[in-house]
Amino acid sequence: MRGVFAGLDEIDWAAMKHAYGSAAEVPELLRGLVSDDPAVREAALDGMHGAVHHQGDVYACTLAAVPFLLEAAGDRALPGRGGVLKLLAGIGAAEEDDLDYEDDVEDEEDGEPVMFFRAARHAVAAGSPLFLELLADPDPEVRQAAPEALLTCRTDVGPLVEALRARLPLEGDAEARAAVVAAVGTFGRRSAAGQVTGLDATAVGTWLAEQANASADESYRLAALAELARTAPGALPEDVVATAVTLLRSVYAEGTPAKPEAGFETDTLAGAIRRMSEREAEGRRAPAAAELVRQLSVALGDRVDDRVRLLTELLRAPAWEARYDALRPASVLISGWRGPYQEIVALVGEQLLATEPRLNAVAAGALEHLDQLAAPAADALVRALEAAPREAPHTRDGGAPAWVTVWGSGLPSLGPTLSTLAALRDPRALPALRWAIERPEMPRDAGSAAGRYGAEVADLVPLIRRRLHDLPTVDGYDERRSGLVVALGRIGPAAAPALPDLLSRLPEQAALVAVGRLGPAAADAAPDLRRLLDHRDAATEIAAASALWQVTGDPDAVLPTLTRHLAAGGRVAAAAEAVAALGPAAEVLAPRLRKLAKARDANGWTSLHAAWALWRATGDADVAVPALTAAWTANVYVREPAARHLAEMGPAAAPAVPLIRAEVARRRRHTASDNGWSSDQVRSDEALLRACAAVLSAAGG
Repeated sequence: MRGVFAGLDEIDWAAMKHAYGSAAEVPELLRGLVSDDPAVREAALDGMHGAVHHQGDVYACTLAAVPFLLEAAGDRALPGRGGVLKLLAGIGAAEEDDLDYEDDVEDEEDGEPVMFFRAARHAVAAGSPLFLELLADPDPEVRQAAPEALLTCRTDVGPLVEALRARLPLEGDAEARAAVVAAVGTFGRRSAAGQVTGLDATAVGTWLAEQANASADESYRLAALAELARTAPGALPEDVVATAVTLLRSVYAEGTPAKPEAGFETDTLAGAIRRMSEREAEGRRAPAAAELVRQLSVALGDRVDDRVRLLTELLRAPAWEARYDALRPASVLISGWRGPYQEIVALVGEQLLATEPRLNAVAAGALEHLDQLAAPAADALVRALEAAPREAPHTRDGGAPAWVTVWGSGLPSLGPTLSTLAALRDPRALPALRWAIERPEMPRDAGSAAGRYGAEVADLVPLIRRRLHDLPTVDGYDERRSGLVVALGRIGPAAAPALPDLLSRLPEQAALVAVGRLGPAAADAAPDLRRLLDHRDAATEIAAASALWQVTGDPDAVLPTLTRHLAAGGRVAAAAEAVAALGPAAEVLAPRLRKLAKARDANGWTSLHAAWALWRATGDADVAVPALTAAWTANVYVREPAARHLAEMGPAAAPAVPLIRAEVARRRRHTASDNGWSSDQVRSDEALLRACAAVLSAAGG
């Protein structure tokens, strides 16, 4: 192809592997990257990212492709070189700050192919002279990608930064200018952390402060402000929020350049992402503002009050674009950081019925997993529910989300508005929830949502029983029936008429738990539960013992089973948790519990449950408190139950007070991470904070 890729076909690509098997198609993908047809280029880039560089992996074929990618990037006659440069940046770990964990894997283990992380980083970084040349390439997409490619370099980066800074006065493309300032900021942060050599990090901070003030280009100043917040936060303007809001108002008023639509479709992930981006930009005056807001909010990090002020100002703005651009950053902030969110949540709620329909669904999504923090938006959620259709396909574009979302395949689910109100246990959502349960094709999560109301929905028991009988049977896990069973358990003794339905589902775990929650009202279940104490499945036996204790209160009936599983096997933690419910009746197990509580426990769960069971059986705080604090340190996911236990211990938990104070002082939610998310992390963290407050109150902290 035009004289490039000499020797490409001389390599035995078929002898190598990528994420999905043979790498025989790599030559075709490489040639496709620089095809005259943009659809072919997009498909080839998708193939490279999806298989050859799958989720950041570097196979032998990935490493072998690097010289050809560098050759293509340097040939100005070829199209698609911006995408090639971004691919090279990914292979060279340009986005990774700390590389200590990414060493080459020299031996194939468990069928996994050998990895070449370090070799690929060096191979890509060797292209830095080319990347410097490409800063002045005629193609703006190449100039936008070249700064990121330079970030693959880790040694003597001072000259690279000087070249980037020298390019700025000559650069007329807004995205390329933003890429330059982002690269300089990244080099500065890495220098401060000792991750690159040859650069004065302080000088970078000074330069970024100048850039944030000097340019007449508001978008560029905002990009520089975000990098300054990341790199040298001490140099930020005294009122960074006022500065940012003023700049953003100008951006929204003046608008930003819009990228033309590609004009083609490909059946690829890359194509879907591109089309999504195109749809996001449709009808917008300032489409680039969204990324400016996102970057600045994230860059402010633990400055939660500043982030709240920034997003609050935008959510109050008359321009719908400003409010729209604040919604997703607000969701990221609330889910990842602790803070005063009453006003911002109420403002998000107001967007549920905004006249610009694209705000509605995004606002609903931002509220969906906030649990009790969504309370300030409750009235707005109810109004949105009243205005919404009862059901709609997931492809519905704009408007208040339906009560039930119908997917292209699989079961329907509750819409985010109804789901959020159910999490709040708002009685105004119950008519819609009842309708959802009655719906012939019941949503997969309707039962679990009903269970959140507990005894308040006892009148749903007849309906739940009917649906348990008339729903179609499925192979494997039955999510809908399981949710209905969970709901019966959470309703409690008032669900006793459904005991025959629960017994018919034994030995399912959900049914065992539900029977136990009925308590003495489920006395007729005792014979069935006793039979399951010798089921030969550890999880079933432990759950049956726990349920039998809740139903009968007879420790002699359950202690032999729990003692056996506490002694050995893979369910020791679950057995200890069940023993804790017995309280003083389990005092005979104190020696074993004490040993488990003191033992080294990498994930903390066994020591957590053993310590709590020991305390409830004997009141031995001298062993229980150190075990709980050790579990706390070992595993962040243990902290919520550990804090609850410490709170119940009262003054005996005093030695844990310093640990509790340190937790309360943290700005990040305890399970939050930059590279992960859980729908439960807000609920869990807010529960942890409440438990911590109870510990401090009870233990004199």
